[in-house]
Amino acid sequence: MTLNPVFADFSTDPPRTANGSVRAHRAGSAGGHWIINSGGAVWLDFVVDAPLDEATLKVRALVSKLGPESGYAPLDILVNGQSVTSRFRIPGGGDLPQTMTFAVPGEWLRPGTNTVELRSAEDARTMLWLYRVLLESVWDRDAAERALLAERAAEPAYTFATYSRPADASRWLPGPPLRFRIDEGQAALPTELRWRGPYGSEGSISFADEMSTFLGHVRTTSGAWRQLRGELAERREHHEEPAPRYRTEVHWGGRWHPSGELSVFLDTGSRPVERIAWRDQRGNTASIGLTPDGSSFTGYAQRVNEGPIGYRGVIIRGAP
Repeated sequence: MTLNPVFADFSTDPPRTANGSVRAHRAGSAGGHWIINSGGAVWLDFVVDAPLDEATLKVRALVSKLGPESGYAPLDILVNGQSVTSRFRIPGGGDLPQTMTFAVPGEWLRPGTNTVELRSAEDARTMLWLYRVLLESVWDRDAAERALLAERAAEPAYTFATYSRPADASRWLPGPPLRFRIDEGQAALPTELRWRGPYGSEGSISFADEMSTFLGHVRTTSGAWRQLRGELAERREHHEEPAPRYRTEVHWGGRWHPSGELSVFLDTGSRPVERIAWRDQRGNTASIGLTPDGSSFTGYAQRVNEGPIGYRGVIIRGAP
C-alpha cells in the first residue's frame, strides 16, 4: 500500500502541511520555528488509506540553551498513543537544529485519521523548538522531503530585510532589502547565493534550512568587506516586477542541447548584477554571467552526482 507523504513545516504561521493538520497546546509560532513550552504538545493528524508495513518519521527540532549550558526539554513522541520514544534528549547542545529519524510499526497505524503527538516534558527547564515533521512509507524514501521542497518552491520570490557591519564592529546597520527569484524547474530553492555587481561589488550568502534567515558577507565598491545578515520579510510566487525568463541550452557530448526555461531575478540594492551563482536544496549548482543589457548569459551548471556542463541562455522577449 502507499501512504501519501505527510509533512508539517513550522517555519511559517500557520504551518504548511500536506496530508495532515496541526493542533497545539502551550505551543505556537516564534518566527522560523514553533516553540513548545513545558507540558505543551503539538499534534499532527494525518490520513492513512490502507494498512502498510512501516512508516518513517523524521522530526527536526532543537532544545533552547540554558544560558551558556545545554538546555533541558525531554521529548515524548507518540503515534496513536503508542510510544515512539520517551524523554528523548535532543543532541546538539541547542546550537543547531537536529533531524531525528524513527521507525513507526505498521500495526500502530489504521485506515483513516491517525495522530503523531510531540510533547515537551512537564519538568522541562527550557523550550523545545520545532522546525518540521515528515512522515512517509518506509518504501517511499524521502518522499515527504521531496513534497516539502516542491511546496516551498511554489513561492520562489523572496524579500529579506538586511543588516551589515564591519568585521570589527558589534552594531548591525540596516541596509537595502535583498530580493530574488530563481526558478530553473528543479522545485528547489537556493541554499547558497553569490553575485557580482557593478564596479567590483560582490556578495556571498548562505540560507538557514527553513529559508527564514541568511548570513554572509559583501564587498562594497570601495573594496571594504562587511558581514551581511538577513531576515525573511516576505515570500510569494512573483515580485511586482516580472523576473526575466531565459530559453536555455546545455552543452555535453560535443554539442548544445535544448534545456528548460530559467527565471532569474536578483536585486541587491545596486542593480544590475553581472554574475549570479547558486546552489539549491537538491545539491544542484549553477553560475551565469550576464551581458550588460541582461539579454543573454553564459556559464555552467552541475546536477548533483554529475559533472559540470556548459550552460547558456537567451531572454524570451515579451515574457510576463
